[in-house]
Amino acid sequence: MNQAFFMDIISWGLIGLFSGSFLSATIIPFPSEGLLIAFYEMDYPIYYCLLIATIGNTLGGLTNYGLGRFGSSDWVIAKFKLNPERLNKWEARFSKHGYLLGLLAWLPFIGDPMVVVLGILRVKFWPLTIMILIGKFARYAILTWIYLQALG
Repeated sequence: MNQAFFMDIISWGLIGLFSGSFLSATIIPFPSEGLLIAFYEMDYPIYYCLLIATIGNTLGGLTNYGLGRFGSSDWVIAKFKLNPERLNKWEARFSKHGYLLGLLAWLPFIGDPMVVVLGILRVKFWPLTIMILIGKFARYAILTWIYLQALG
């Protein structure tokens, strides 16, 4: 991402924060943490920013889930180099408690592909959504706390 695009997103106001947070949770790399701090630095209300970034990031994560669940399974299996036989075994394992992995959806590099795989494995949508929401909120809340501590 170039700096001009980042500044354009900021100029959109809170819609830009939502959009940037959404994009960062998809397979498109985007620095949502830096964007959130930029909004704090521009004196946007912290709680609104925290809420909007969390919702945007969660919906972006659910887009990954949809790609896995409803996308071309052959394409996804090839893209992520998944073995169909092992996939069936994993589907059985994850059917009951796989949604708990949603807490880790915020992790860089592995979180987004992991949610795609959870979609392929048909992990239950609503429990997974709640876990993704909690994980992403916790990450932004910790970032916000660190930011506020740095301000003194």
